Amino acid sequence: MLLSGCQDSVMLICFFIALVGADSFLGSLPPPVNLSLSWDQNSLDVNINWREPAGLDTKYKVIYMLAIYKEQKCPPKNNTTFFKRAKTLHCQYSVSKEEEICVGIKTVPENGENKIASKEVYKYLPPPLALVENFKCVYYATKQMNCTWTVVKNTPDLQLLYKIGEQTKSCMSYLSSGHIKTGCHLHDKDLTSNGKVFFVISTTGKNNLNNKFKIEINFSVKPPKPEVHITKEGELLYFQAIIPRDFLAPQCLKYKFVYTRCNERSEEITINSSLHVEYDTACMYKVRVHVIYSNYCGTDHDIEGDPSEPGYYGEDDDPNLAFKLAMIVTPLIVCCCLVAALLMFRRIKNIILPKIPEPSLFFKDMLNSTSDGLSKGLGGKLYVPVKDIVASGVRLEPKSILLSQNHDTCI
Repeated sequence: MLLSGCQDSVMLICFFIALVGADSFLGSLPPPVNLSLSWDQNSLDVNINWREPAGLDTKYKVIYMLAIYKEQKCPPKNNTTFFKRAKTLHCQYSVSKEEEICVGIKTVPENGENKIASKEVYKYLPPPLALVENFKCVYYATKQMNCTWTVVKNTPDLQLLYKIGEQTKSCMSYLSSGHIKTGCHLHDKDLTSNGKVFFVISTTGKNNLNNKFKIEINFSVKPPKPEVHITKEGELLYFQAIIPRDFLAPQCLKYKFVYTRCNERSEEITINSSLHVEYDTACMYKVRVHVIYSNYCGTDHDIEGDPSEPGYYGEDDDPNLAFKLAMIVTPLIVCCCLVAALLMFRRIKNIILPKIPEPSLFFKDMLNSTSDGLSKGLGGKLYVPVKDIVASGVRLEPKSILLSQNHDTCI
């Protein structure tokens, strides 16, 4: 029984060593302790601090390997490609904006000694209380940029500071919605299309909160709205896009010409600011131009600006014009011919349609038969002509001698 108890004790000791002190027996290093993360008050840096591993043998020279994970939870699910080596107990990591971050750290032998790296220790750092979100800046004209944001909490005392190089400046022209500041217009001689600007949005209240952003302008370029000019030279039309001078490097820009010819749409993209096409005198041309910021200058994709106002040249000839004219002119000609024919007919109607003599009384009597002109006989009505009334008792007086003499005397 005693032997059996000793065997059980040995087994328990071995199991305890396997759980607690296996790393020491296998030669692995202890991990760092008291890992802490904090946001720097004056920059977009994460301050990382820790202490030496407990029980580390001073004869071993070690360094610390840090891994940065941009995830909301620790330990992270995905691997990271960013690592940082440190010999001290402090490190800073710069970010582009304040967001959640997970940091992992482990102890590593410096000279490749016969030791195994320690297990990785994780620490999570949440972002500070946000004043704004969706912070974006657009470089839209020479040395001019607009920055906009969405306010998380109605704080009318927002202030924007920006830093170009080593000089910090305040926003002088805010964009507002009511009493809430929602953006800032920057017009600064130090602004360039390929620079970087550091922003801090803060409050002037008691809490003194702030948000920090770093914007790389060359990733936020919006091409300007161009003007289009159309000129004719010989048998060609030239479309010319006009943009502000010194806005961006010419090799960063492309131009998309969208034009219609007799309502047929065409589109061409070129690195030149002008385009020439053959001119058809029977067509009207409508032209728009888009300026494109090319991905050759650092963006992930081409950025297309707003189209220009349309330019027009020439007029369209109506293909159905002859038919329309015929539909209008033909009725007019027909009407004129009818009027002329009526006038001519009126002048010669007596020749074409002579007057018809009136029917004799005989036929009138037949047509206008009355009871006086009809007699019964032979079993029917017979026509009896109406007797003509002849004057009777008319006689001719002899010529009076006396009347003739008086008449001659009067003459």
